[in-house]
Amino acid sequence: MASFQEVPLQTSNFAHVIFQNVAKSYLPNAHLECHYTLTPYIHPHPKDWVGIFKVGWSTARDYYTFLWSPMPEHYVEGSTVNCVLAFQGYYLPNDDGEFYQFCYVTHKGEIRGASTPFQFRASSPVEELLTMEDEGNSDMLVVTTKAGLLELKIEKTMKEKEELLKLIAVLEKETAELREQVGKMERELNHEKERCDQLQAEQKGLTEVTQSLKMENEEFKKRFSDATSKALQLEEDIVSVTHKAIEKETELDSLKDKLRKAQHEREQLECQLKTEKDEKELYKVHLKNTEIENTKLMSEVQTLKNLDGNKESVITHFKEEIGRLQLCLAEKENLQRTFLLTTSSKEDTFFLKEQLRKAEEQVQATRQEVVFLAKELSDAVNVRDRTMADLHTARLENEKVKKQLADAVAELKLNAMKKDQDKTDTLEHELRREVEDLKLRLQMAADHYKEKFKECQRLQKQINKLSDQSANNNNVFTKKMGNQQKVNDASVNTDPATSASTVDVKPSPSAAETDFDIVTKGQVCEMTKEIADKTEKYNKCKQLLQDEKAKCNKYADELAKMELKWKEQVKIAENVKFELAEVQDNYKEDENVPTAPDPPSQHLRGHGTGFCFDSSFDVHKKCPLCELMFPPNYDQSKFEEHVESHWKVCPMCSEQFPPDYDQQVFERVAECFP
Repeated sequence: MASFQEVPLQTSNFAHVIFQNVAKSYLPNAHLECHYTLTPYIHPHPKDWVGIFKVGWSTARDYYTFLWSPMPEHYVEGSTVNCVLAFQGYYLPNDDGEFYQFCYVTHKGEIRGASTPFQFRASSPVEELLTMEDEGNSDMLVVTTKAGLLELKIEKTMKEKEELLKLIAVLEKETAELREQVGKMERELNHEKERCDQLQAEQKGLTEVTQSLKMENEEFKKRFSDATSKALQLEEDIVSVTHKAIEKETELDSLKDKLRKAQHEREQLECQLKTEKDEKELYKVHLKNTEIENTKLMSEVQTLKNLDGNKESVITHFKEEIGRLQLCLAEKENLQRTFLLTTSSKEDTFFLKEQLRKAEEQVQATRQEVVFLAKELSDAVNVRDRTMADLHTARLENEKVKKQLADAVAELKLNAMKKDQDKTDTLEHELRREVEDLKLRLQMAADHYKEKFKECQRLQKQINKLSDQSANNNNVFTKKMGNQQKVNDASVNTDPATSASTVDVKPSPSAAETDFDIVTKGQVCEMTKEIADKTEKYNKCKQLLQDEKAKCNKYADELAKMELKWKEQVKIAENVKFELAEVQDNYKEDENVPTAPDPPSQHLRGHGTGFCFDSSFDVHKKCPLCELMFPPNYDQSKFEEHVESHWKVCPMCSEQFPPDYDQQVFERVAECFP
């Protein structure tokens, strides 16, 4: 809190945070909840806080206690958010008679909201009293305690419970009476069912049938047998169509398997093509590295040539100096003889001897220097010869690698293209043949479907006709049964003997008609059920044919997509052919470029020089990547190790790549090797 700024009251804006449901007093040492609303005019911060301030505060430091305001979840800028904070009782003020208020303080120390004042007071007995209006519709107010009010409410609830229990007992009694009535009605219903069964048993005993009804029955039987035979034929046809559909589904599964195999082979070819492309890139990088090494070797050879020229000029210079020194020695010897002949002074003789000794020492030093320079020149000539031999060997290896690369790339491309072309042609031919076969089968199935549909319509018409005839017979039977019931009622009221004779004579024709109608209805119901089954099988067969058509269309679309992809692969193969031809042309051009002849080295042998004593001829070694300088006598193997440390080396084939080579391509090249 020490980092908050002191903000005066008059500069605070209290309308940005609104405190809700603030009571006039709270209990001390009790849990307290603070409800407040963040308006769109304030941007919440994790370091914002809500504090309890004593009324009369002047700065944000005058808080009594505080809690951090949590950041709202899923907060949207510019929206209104309701928040709640819970103050623990042991952090709250005691009953001191002072007024307090909630204040919202930002992380900058600005007070952006304040609540109405409230107090912390302990509860008193007077606060347990309540005022309520008298239930006698009078204007009097009754003062009572909370406990008394609760007791009155409990008594009222108990009275309502007793009334409800009485009502439940009355309803249970009514329910029992209704159950007795239902049982009585069920007994009457059973009695009526028994009577109806007795009447039906009497009607089943009548077996006489008129000749006309027999003829109609035979006709119906004949029609039923015809319909049954046609239904059986239709069922056999549906079974055959189902078998054909199953065979076609099996063929489609085999086509799916072939298509999956073709897709798998295509993926393998794509992977092989990708691998070959990566190998091509690798060979290009290797070729580029070889060219860079050739360029470096050529520059070294040129440097050695320049050094040889400089050495020749220095050797010529020192030959001239040696000639002059020899002339000086000859002159000195002549002078020595002259002085020996002309002078006889000992002091002059001693002086001349001293000069002669110095000249001899200088000549001896010059000779040693010439021997040392001749040794260094011989070493340099040997280094140059080794460098030229290494350069020649590197050129031969480079040409050999180029030829192998060209032959391998050409062979791989041609083999891959031939395999791809053969497999694609075979697959395309098989798919086209299978699609034509499926189209022919679909046409045959459609024709068969039309025939069965016409036959089902004809059978449906016959069933409708039989149903109409059965309905007419039922109407006639109903009328006859009504007349018979009236005759029976009249006979019961008059004479039992007459009624018995009537029963013996009259009901026989009606009973015969009833039996015929029952048999006819049963036959019609069975035929209707069989036709419904046939229709359901027919609909299933129709759905199978539609599904098969959809599958064939789907395979035709996939075949078209495969043709497009095959054409794209053909284009890619042609582009690869062109690139391969270009690479081979470049290889041929590189092979036709004439190599630089080896410089002569014999004319430098056998001559001694002193150029190593001249600092202008020191050759410093320089790293071509980091430009670090090395002394002339630095070990060549260590220098090469330093240069190679900058390059990326493949852990599988030990191939080197330049430092700026793409890391992803380098990793992919390293993964291509088994």
